Amino acid sequence: MIKSWLDRIEKRVVQTMETPGPFAALSFDQVLAGCASLYQAGVRLRYAMYETGFKKKRRLDCPVISIGNLAVGGSGKTPMAVWLAKMLVEKGLRPVVISRGYRGTLGSGAAVVSDGRDVFLDAKTCGDEPYMMAMEKVFPVVMGQDRYEAGLLALETFAPDVIILDDGFQHLGLARDLNLVLLDYRQPLGNGRMLPAGRLRETLCMAKKRIDAVVFTRCPPDVFRTESLRESGNQSFVNDIIKKLPSVPVFFSKHEPFVAQSFSAGEDDGKDDFQSQWLQGKWAILFSGLARNDSFAQSVQDLGVNIADHFEFCDHYQYNAPDFKRILDRAKALKIDLILTTQKDWVKVNPIYFRDITVAVMGIRLQFFNSQSFEKFVLSQLNRQGRASACP
Repeated sequence: MIKSWLDRIEKRVVQTMETPGPFAALSFDQVLAGCASLYQAGVRLRYAMYETGFKKKRRLDCPVISIGNLAVGGSGKTPMAVWLAKMLVEKGLRPVVISRGYRGTLGSGAAVVSDGRDVFLDAKTCGDEPYMMAMEKVFPVVMGQDRYEAGLLALETFAPDVIILDDGFQHLGLARDLNLVLLDYRQPLGNGRMLPAGRLRETLCMAKKRIDAVVFTRCPPDVFRTESLRESGNQSFVNDIIKKLPSVPVFFSKHEPFVAQSFSAGEDDGKDDFQSQWLQGKWAILFSGLARNDSFAQSVQDLGVNIADHFEFCDHYQYNAPDFKRILDRAKALKIDLILTTQKDWVKVNPIYFRDITVAVMGIRLQFFNSQSFEKFVLSQLNRQGRASACP
């Protein structure tokens, strides 16, 4: 009873977050707008405490790059962290990624998730996103709610050249050398309202002094460079953001879906399968627990998949046996070809439930429209700070 009531409230809040307004007087939306005003005042007070020195920032003995956003969920921070860490490894540097381990069960303290070869914690303990990054087995991953404490553990254990903060833009207690802010090209500032009436953690005006570069994600294929966007004007909201940040470099990227793993019916072990053509024309049921489940559905449709049904759960959802039963019963009733889910969801799934049906696990690669320009910018910023002597 209580859970059902809370679920209805959650759905109503999410609906309000997508509504541009204006809100009707004395409505539930108006109540949320009032809460958003209080939230904004609290954020301003917190920022003022850091700006005046009342609250101190701590600095690590290592260059720190923060990857973050202005709106909650769905901008592609984790794929960006993976892309950046791999790029730095290719350039001969030793990066460590630090994540807070959202909804992990570890609690306080810091822990090593992976040393770049072996993974020491499961997804339930460390959270789905740190586990996903650890499974790349290319760079170390450390988790901790206190990013400074996690950074000290990373320095002691791995002596990195660079530390990457996954979702660190609002974590003001740790000084950083480079702030990268990701904005979803399709809806970069949501409905323009602060939480809980919108998706904004802070407004662009509040954040602009701290932004070193903007990366627009999920861009359409025809966007190749900042200059063409400034000339086009077909995306006025993006142009407006660029005009408000005249001295900030802007880069454009897209999310490229791929089949990370596939499991055929009756097989125990999945296989890597980076060819997505075999999905074309297939009928599938989707299940996902993301900030933007619609984005997953759209990416699957773009690959030519016919979606028979989509089980949508809240972000970071923890699945249970009844959830799997509902999905499998529906798949059996519709006689679909396969089930599709995401890497973020699959790390929380017991594969034994799906042993009698074909499953494809979808991943996301970040692809820049000018990767060399972005690489040059990041490396030059690290060298300019004089804190990454190994940079070429």
